[in-house]
Amino acid sequence: MEHAPFFAGLFSFLKLVTIFAFVLGIIFISKMGGRSRRHGWREPDRSLSREDEAFAGDLSRIAERLEKRVDALEKILEAEDPKWKDRAP
Repeated sequence: MEHAPFFAGLFSFLKLVTIFAFVLGIIFISKMGGRSRRHGWREPDRSLSREDEAFAGDLSRIAERLEKRVDALEKILEAEDPKWKDRAP
């Protein structure tokens, strides 16, 4: 199989992207959870600070870029081998 190193590298990259997205999600959730514990869950009329909104916006943009990259990689794989999803772990 002549594409084996390519697929191995690609799957490694996809694993890295997944781990990166997971870590960003954990950071975001822990940051928001810390705010909630400090200020209480039921504090009325409390909205996100500008810093939190900027952070959420940055995370959203990063997630969109990662999604586009994964979609592009899947298209490349599909063009190389239409049955690659059947063999993917």
